[in-house]
Amino acid sequence: MIKIGKFGLTFIFLFVLFEKKSYSETQVLGPFSLRGVDGKTYSNSDVDKKKMLALVFLSNHCKISQLFQNHLIELSHKFRKEVVILAISPNYEHAILPDELAYSDFGDSFEEMKKRAIRKKYNFPYLYDGEKQTITKSLGVKITPTVYLYNDKRELFYVGRIGNIDNPNNIDTSDLYHAILSGLKNDSISLKRTKVFGTSIKTKDHLYLAEQVRQRYSDESIKLSKADARKLNFYLNHNTHKPKLFYVWQTNDINVRDNLIKLSFLYKIFRKRGFRLITVCIAEDEADEIVIKALLEKSQLSSTNFITYGHHISPLAKIIPAGIDKLTPYYRLLGASGSKLIGNHGEISKDTLRFQILRALDNKL
Repeated sequence: MIKIGKFGLTFIFLFVLFEKKSYSETQVLGPFSLRGVDGKTYSNSDVDKKKMLALVFLSNHCKISQLFQNHLIELSHKFRKEVVILAISPNYEHAILPDELAYSDFGDSFEEMKKRAIRKKYNFPYLYDGEKQTITKSLGVKITPTVYLYNDKRELFYVGRIGNIDNPNNIDTSDLYHAILSGLKNDSISLKRTKVFGTSIKTKDHLYLAEQVRQRYSDESIKLSKADARKLNFYLNHNTHKPKLFYVWQTNDINVRDNLIKLSFLYKIFRKRGFRLITVCIAEDEADEIVIKALLEKSQLSSTNFITYGHHISPLAKIIPAGIDKLTPYYRLLGASGSKLIGNHGEISKDTLRFQILRALDNKL
């Protein structure tokens, strides 16, 4: 079972235990209308031309959903003449806790759904039900991924998992593949259900918990310590066996506030996986300390934060390349072994940096 945070596990356990009560009693598909990331709105009339319809509830941030993305692309291509596959994102995005996003390059907003569909080259519509959760609630879906498979009369005949989580790309162990084959051979097969495993779907009812967590973040104390060359050397060379990001900045940098907010967002997501963030602000004099502390507090950046002065910054030459016009702002991601990974000068691209941090954590670079 995937680690999805201390709150998510409770919802999954309850679902597996009472899963027969979670499915809708209605076995005929009702009316629906959902917008897709391709700009189109999909309804019943758009999917009536093919013999079968598969509604696959996926979450961007769900690790099990991610496991089956390539398999769904394969099935969509293999059965493109017989089956319509509609992927549906069901989560109310604002109720998802930051650390529940720690295994994903994107969250569950509509804009991030677009990015995931492009990055993975989805060959099936990806629809958004996160705001109203109309079809999610009508079917009683509790976990992603979950499949609802309908015949040509749009009668439900399979509900359950996509396949084996230990071998997600093996078509021989794919429950969905065999259910499609059965449906193509026989129009009157009885309804089959299987247990599902994955991540609990978040609704507006879970928003209170997310708000409590956000309040806890805002209450965290922000520390700023002085660092000389010796201390900087220690943090640069100390092996934590986890990726760490150094951000070197000054108070007069362009986009300073935006960059700090982006770093705060990423740190909240990945810190429970052991990711370290060290910010180093190069100051002119002691008076800068007040400004620096205020910027960090407004950004809720509770990472390891240092203030240093020009005569102490020589160790930073290990991570900042020579020859750049302006020293700051600059970030460098170091791998678990201390290897230099991505580094860049100027404005931070949140998506790019998030993808690189995730890659470093997952692959233990």
